[in-house]
Amino acid sequence: MNAACIPINYSNPFFLPTGRGVSETAGKLDEIVEKMLRDCSPSVILDKDTLLQEINEVFEECSVDNWDGYDAKAIDYDSYIEAIRFARSLPTTIPLPETAVDPDGEVSFEWYKGPRRVFTISIGSHNEIIYAGLFGFNKVNGTECFYDEIPKAILDNLGRLFHF
Repeated sequence: MNAACIPINYSNPFFLPTGRGVSETAGKLDEIVEKMLRDCSPSVILDKDTLLQEINEVFEECSVDNWDGYDAKAIDYDSYIEAIRFARSLPTTIPLPETAVDPDGEVSFEWYKGPRRVFTISIGSHNEIIYAGLFGFNKVNGTECFYDEIPKAILDNLGRLFHF
């Protein structure tokens, strides 16, 4: 069976969907979670603030075609929005990644622990995460859909890199 990624167009980069429920109770729960996120002390989410700032900086730096002098595409706005959603979804126990823009306009995150210990993801504009990792002599790669939470395969590979 193949999974299909359905694009969700978010116009607000700070929107974080919390569920897929449509009932009145689900809506109330979404409101409570959003309020909790707004009320968090900056000292508690300092690392996420730093990551969000880095994402905004690469957005500004790479917002025009040929930003690298080698015909790279401008950052894709939908990928930028997905990268923000991804960053806000990361558990606080995971170290901050390096943030970059790929020549195709997608946002990438890389966690580097050494020459043969690296995990990288590229966030596309259609709820899609492409990933690759090197763990000693073992390699992994794949594609996952990104909706309400970070896919288990991504978290498992980050756990493999950081031993948690």
